[in-house]
Amino acid sequence: MAVQERHLLICGPEPAADWRCLHALLASAAVVGLCRPEEEAMLRAALRPGWRHQGGRAERLCHGDTRPLLSTGAKAAVVVGSGGSRGQRRWCLQPLDHLLRAARALVGWPAEMCGPGHKVLPLALAGLANPLPLHHVSGLMPALRSQALGIPHRFLSRRQWRDRTQRPSLRGWGLVLVPSQLQWLMGEPGGVDWLRQLSCCWVGGAPLAPALRQRARCSRLNLSPCYGSTETSAMVTALAPRQFLAGVEGYGFPLPHVALRSVSVLGSPGVLEIRTPVLAPGFLVEGRLLPLPLENGWWRTTDSARLEPHGLQVLGRLDGAINSGGETVFPEEIEAGLVGLDGLEAVLVVGVEDVHWGQRLVALYRGTVAVGVLEKAVSGRPPAQRPKQWLRCPRLAPNTQGKWDRRRWQAWAQGNGPYGS
Repeated sequence: MAVQERHLLICGPEPAADWRCLHALLASAAVVGLCRPEEEAMLRAALRPGWRHQGGRAERLCHGDTRPLLSTGAKAAVVVGSGGSRGQRRWCLQPLDHLLRAARALVGWPAEMCGPGHKVLPLALAGLANPLPLHHVSGLMPALRSQALGIPHRFLSRRQWRDRTQRPSLRGWGLVLVPSQLQWLMGEPGGVDWLRQLSCCWVGGAPLAPALRQRARCSRLNLSPCYGSTETSAMVTALAPRQFLAGVEGYGFPLPHVALRSVSVLGSPGVLEIRTPVLAPGFLVEGRLLPLPLENGWWRTTDSARLEPHGLQVLGRLDGAINSGGETVFPEEIEAGLVGLDGLEAVLVVGVEDVHWGQRLVALYRGTVAVGVLEKAVSGRPPAQRPKQWLRCPRLAPNTQGKWDRRRWQAWAQGNGPYGS
């Protein structure tokens, strides 16, 4: 009977060393769970049964069921965290062959992405730099993409991208960032000049605020807003830098291995569905694989989206949508319009129960910005999209995965405001 070892790799401050360990484990067709030290207990529970501490950089499952997790046999795979915005963490199984196929989809990009009549040559990158953690799929993929492209790969420690004196020269390279990293760099001395040397900077993982997009365009940064998830082996669409600089909005066209569609579901228009051969087989719960729910090969996301001539437009998360006064409101749209205001460090819009509105829009914010400035910034929006209450919240921040736990902050708002009438 075929057996398959399961390993736990606790990712630390040395991603290059972690990558070498992971590479060796995957070569032995093992299943490797990746996490931060704070998530060890959760991942252990997902990878049950039977762990024994062995020390070193990785631990091996020594007892219990070691049968292959996939019916196709003992194939190398990783287990990485997904979600976090719903107040829960799920552990997604991704076979190595899925990740490699997704990495190869970037070969020739963006020439194939711009449609007929558009002669855009593929990017000729000098290398790929990566400041994202290895235990996120977006931090794992750059090393695999560099192999597919035949170019160098370099992990960047936190100090290497935050400390101006430590930032390496990356002229002609590609870089992956999340919006919070981009915003921080653009506000630091020398940050814009450092970003300007890049041939491409993919930005994903969260919405890119309009004000930040405009600042990046004015600074002539070669940004590529992209869309993807752990379940889809990371990036499935990306906007070409040339299109971004020309003023095109959204997340670009699907990569060659991806099909998208927007469907109406139970009164919710424009639900994004994705079909691709690299979808995750499922999630691990107490050592068992729970299949990813599919309908004729299509995976239904929790995002509302439109497919437009220039590519994918994401409106917001359906599981975070607010019904206010009979209107469906996507809080991400309101938040994106506020990001970048002087004195505003963080903002989150939630809905609290209200007898008249159904859900009353309440905006939580951190910073020194005046409420009058916030109210003026949303004054041009339809009434249903204007927060009825502004609550200053000094501790407002995303969770450790960089996601907003909207349920938590909704409960906080409900307990800190007068919502009786």
